[in-house]
Amino acid sequence: MDTIIYILLFALATVIIYIWGLLKEQRKSKDLFDILYKKGEKAIIKAFKDKGCLSKKDIENELVNLKSSLFYTKDKLVITDSSHFAKILIGKMLNNGTIFKTSNGYSLKSETLNNVK
Repeated sequence: MDTIIYILLFALATVIIYIWGLLKEQRKSKDLFDILYKKGEKAIIKAFKDKGCLSKKDIENELVNLKSSLFYTKDKLVITDSSHFAKILIGKMLNNGTIFKTSNGYSLKSETLNNVK
């Protein structure tokens, strides 16, 4: 009787681990993109701290060859078209209120500068 209980517990543990692996695999691309967006935003904010005002071309140059990866997989995302990624990231940052458009390009809001370390 004890043997059957141990077999059932082992089967249950196996099913839980298998489902967890499936969920991780399904969310992998979303997680990679989220990491890439966060890294891109950090790179842009750092460039704003150094230069103050950036044009779209300057932002694109900051995003060249940016990579993201997860520790549990060999898969990586690398930016190959920085102009397309910059357009998406600028739109997100404008919507979040992180940056604003000026006549020379884009500038970082002063509240964001104080909140980012």
